[in-house]
Amino acid sequence: MLHHIWFATKQRKWLLQGDVEMAVREQFQAVARERGLRLLEYELMVDHVHLLLDVEPSRLHESVRLLKGGVAYRIFRQFPLLKLDEGVAGFWQRRFGARSVPEEQAEQVGRYIRTQWEPLEKYEQ
Repeated sequence: MLHHIWFATKQRKWLLQGDVEMAVREQFQAVARERGLRLLEYELMVDHVHLLLDVEPSRLHESVRLLKGGVAYRIFRQFPLLKLDEGVAGFWQRRFGARSVPEEQAEQVGRYIRTQWEPLEKYEQ
């Protein structure tokens, strides 16, 4: 079953920029692949993430925990000063939002996730 999932960085800090953003992108793919998770779409904003994940409802919480925990662990290993520089003990907020997505809405939700930056660009003139 498809799920649109979203969660934020700790304290909504703008952590998802530059080298950290690129590393987080790579790690989402790596963790999903290693854990056998079907991550269909994802997009990072400076302080939150949107995912489209194909997972059984009974495994939703476990799958999100694996993704968030795996990515955070690897990012803190790759950027050891990040905790000190940003003054955060964790990378992600504890909670996440999710809603199930009917198959017929998968393309629409995928487009929404892929185009997260477009609404912002309209106002940057």
